[in-house]
Amino acid sequence: MFRFKIILLMILFQQSLLGQIIPSDSAVKSVQLEEVCVSENYDNDNHAFDFYKNSKLASTEDILSRMQGVNLIKRGAYGLEPTLRNYSTGQSNVTIDGMRIYGACTDKMDPVSIYIEPANLQSIQVAHGASGALDGSTIGGQIGMKLKEPTFTCHSKLNGQFSQSYLTVNNGYNSSLTLQQSYKKVAYRVSGTFRKADNYRAGSNTLIQHSEYQKLNTSAAISFKITQSQILKLDYIGDWGKNIGYPALPMDVGTASAQIFSLAHQLELRKGYFAKNNLKIYYNDIIHQMDDTRRIDAPMHMDMPGWSKTFGAFNELFGKNNFKLRVDYHHVYTRADMTMYPSGEAIMYMQTLPENYLNDIGIAINQSFNFKFKQQLNINGRIDYYNQYASKGIGSKQWKVYNTDVTETKTDFLKNFNLVYNKRVKETITAQFSVGYGERIPTSNERYGYYLFNRQDQFDYIGNIHLNPEQSYQMELLFKQQFKKVEYSVNFFYHHIQNYIYSHQLVGFSQMTIGAYGLKTYKNIDYATSQGFEANLKAKITSQMSYIATAKYIYAQTNEGTPLPLISPFKLQHALRYNYKLFQFQFEHDYAATQSRINSDYGDKITPYFNLFNFRASRNVRIKSTVLQLTVACENIFDANYREHLDIGGVPRFGRNFLMNLSFIF
Repeated sequence: MFRFKIILLMILFQQSLLGQIIPSDSAVKSVQLEEVCVSENYDNDNHAFDFYKNSKLASTEDILSRMQGVNLIKRGAYGLEPTLRNYSTGQSNVTIDGMRIYGACTDKMDPVSIYIEPANLQSIQVAHGASGALDGSTIGGQIGMKLKEPTFTCHSKLNGQFSQSYLTVNNGYNSSLTLQQSYKKVAYRVSGTFRKADNYRAGSNTLIQHSEYQKLNTSAAISFKITQSQILKLDYIGDWGKNIGYPALPMDVGTASAQIFSLAHQLELRKGYFAKNNLKIYYNDIIHQMDDTRRIDAPMHMDMPGWSKTFGAFNELFGKNNFKLRVDYHHVYTRADMTMYPSGEAIMYMQTLPENYLNDIGIAINQSFNFKFKQQLNINGRIDYYNQYASKGIGSKQWKVYNTDVTETKTDFLKNFNLVYNKRVKETITAQFSVGYGERIPTSNERYGYYLFNRQDQFDYIGNIHLNPEQSYQMELLFKQQFKKVEYSVNFFYHHIQNYIYSHQLVGFSQMTIGAYGLKTYKNIDYATSQGFEANLKAKITSQMSYIATAKYIYAQTNEGTPLPLISPFKLQHALRYNYKLFQFQFEHDYAATQSRINSDYGDKITPYFNLFNFRASRNVRIKSTVLQLTVACENIFDANYREHLDIGGVPRFGRNFLMNLSFIF
């Protein structure tokens, strides 16, 4: 009932505000969202997205890995977890069309990004630090994925695309179908993608056991044009995984499913202070079934199912003078179980994550001001009221061993603020300086987790109900220069995180997992720091040839000078594309330096440098109204045996891989 009261209040707030500000004789005018994008401190250039999205063989993870400040944590061939400047998903937000989604897996096998296929992806927007707090409190920033929408056209002809891909490295098959059709008042878009792969081979023909997977993803969207100024839109995403192997972990996934629903109302206006209003209500249900039944060498068989359910709503008002107001609410339920089957003994059961709930009410404001001498000031702020608690039951009773009451309601009032100053120094040169402050609450694992095994350092972990939120002070300096055919930017950043949540070993306590080194919990340390730079270059060499490059580096440590774990080394990614008539050729090179600055207490190991070389080629053939596109590629041409520093368990990545794709666009 509380949730519905919140939604009702949001709707009443929206209607009362619009009723007061917008005259009753308002005429209708279409106002594109791009007109107010300046009010958001996002990377709207999206050079990397546009460049790599053109490849029919690029996955969502491929695109993410090449965006500014983004790295991926690998646990298997499926479900790579994105990080922002090495902030984990608990410290940053990953959203789909503004919706909050929480994983059901305590081992982070189910990042939000796995629910979006490239066929459904319109754009990816990356905002770092407090600038990414418009959709939720954060210290790391936000990755905002936007879905393709049904488009209204002047004809009702059915159009779409069918694609079939094959990968040699894992005998992988990817099939995708998208259909779209529009009528005068109704437009719809549906899609389906199926992926199946066997165990893959790393460099030197090394077979990686337990790396297979199967996945089916479907999506459907339908838009109703109520009037010229109003659209009602329904969205659905369904995702099902089966027999998904994770070679870096002691368990795999038998089945996994996600159901994501949303209902949105879009209103465009001419007169008054506001140009556009978006109201969305959403619900998602995630089920994640971990088990080790396919591992014949497991010392003791276990099942570890997890559940996550999120209900939320938000209302966004866009002003004509670069103003945005967002009011939102979401409610989350999470739980994880573990059942152990010791040989010849009674079955044992416990909740590794007791039933727990989170409620969040937030308000965010963004405003941009333009001044003389080509100056701009962007200000955004957000406040959140959180309450978090575990229900009374088996899971909470387990904590009596530690004399801890996890049913106690924890309330946190979070603040986020970011200020960005832009100055056009010359016609081609822009300088930008930003300062920010962000906060984030501890995750459910950090507060309520009960004997969760961490594969990285081989310790069991229990939560700490008394953790305080992290607080981050941030500064950034950006230089950008644009010529007729060349554009580059360099961004320097520094973050100071107080009350940093860090692991702490408990002496005198026994572990539960067979082979674990001991038991750890979490504690707040004084502070940690993170600093580094990102550089981007885009060049139009000739009318047929283009080049793009991204470089990034991070240096992070605790207040005692100890390196933070899982920090990526210097990395360079660049690519050259050449178009000749109906042919397209793309050459790629990725370089990562040796990472020797490690945190051995957390299980970090030195990662050698590597060079990767990829080649892609495509050919388009038009047959009447149908376009046939053939794409071939060779990734890791020289069959390097390598791993990224963020990869858990030291499992190497794909070896030499030949890919083929055939697409029909009609």
